[in-house]
Amino acid sequence: MAVRIKDLLDLAIMKDFSVVAGEKGLNRVIETTEILDFEFTSEGEAYRKSSFEGKSIVLSVLLFAKDRPELILEAVKKLIAQNVQALAYKPVFFKELPQEALDYADEMNFPILEFGHDEFFEDVIIAVRDLIHRDSDYRRTELLIGQMLEGDLSPDENEAVSEEINPFFRPLITAIFAEAEPGDAERAERLIQSGSRLRSGAFITRYREAFLIVLSQDEKSDSGFSAQLMDVLTSCGLTDRVVSMGISGIHEKSAFDRTVREAFWTWKTAKIEKENVKFYKDLGIYKLIISHINSESTSEYMNDYLLPLFEEEGREGELLKTAAEYVLAGGDIGKTAERLFCHKNTIRYRISKLQEKLDPEADEKAFFLNLSAAIKIYLLLNEKK
Repeated sequence: MAVRIKDLLDLAIMKDFSVVAGEKGLNRVIETTEILDFEFTSEGEAYRKSSFEGKSIVLSVLLFAKDRPELILEAVKKLIAQNVQALAYKPVFFKELPQEALDYADEMNFPILEFGHDEFFEDVIIAVRDLIHRDSDYRRTELLIGQMLEGDLSPDENEAVSEEINPFFRPLITAIFAEAEPGDAERAERLIQSGSRLRSGAFITRYREAFLIVLSQDEKSDSGFSAQLMDVLTSCGLTDRVVSMGISGIHEKSAFDRTVREAFWTWKTAKIEKENVKFYKDLGIYKLIISHINSESTSEYMNDYLLPLFEEEGREGELLKTAAEYVLAGGDIGKTAERLFCHKNTIRYRISKLQEKLDPEADEKAFFLNLSAAIKIYLLLNEKK
């Protein structure tokens, strides 16, 4: 979630800025803000060569070009050469920029923004800096989440992670991974970036295509956590807009990593099972698989069992898809046929072929159990990517 030029336009201080050129470059990433003052005058030539760090948005009133508008095009070229990502100018000396400068910026996908009113440079710099700092915090949090998903942390590490993410967590926590429709997710992300405040016992961040929400309470109360979750979803504009959600059990803060993993894999299971909301306590056999999901033996079992299908038809073949839908339908031939828009006899034939290729010595019940384990591991590992 790097800070892009288009993200700046969601800041309150920059909401009235307009894009006058280079609109196709609004996805450019910035890391700082700089000011252009005298660097493109002849007196500032020597200083200019080392004045801009790059990966920045440069603010200017264009005083250096007051009586020489042709300098603006040259300035744009030099800023691009120094890896500056955008220019924002206050229309003090120039109500409109020379067309050749705008055309060149369009050609180079270099955004040029015009101040909306009399916004102070200092206020813009502070707002952009705060947004970049929040992004840095986000990337650090993303790294921590990744570490928790990969394996257990020690009690001390769990305590440190909890304190770093939110020092105001209460003793008991639950975690939720929630995915929203793209447009709704973008709006929620903007609210988080803009620094919207939640109650001190809660936390929300974006992680990949979903949001991780951590809630905390003093007592184990399902209704209390449900009310708190609704507050968080409402504050981010996600009420009734979540398409899939996985909810962990309730644990002590010392099990922070376990809580996050439960929520993550419950969410992945909800997606596989095409359910809107799923609770960890209701996962059934998935619980056993998830507890060993990062084990080499788990992936080895799946690969060995399904290898004949992988070798014959790859991972997009008809038999593998049939096996997945058969498992997700709980072994019901009729439901599998409906899922795949096939006749029941076609499904029966494919299931027979599957057993012949994968597990010819097993009886029907053992075959389904073995196939279910392999397919569920396969689906979960593919959802992990």
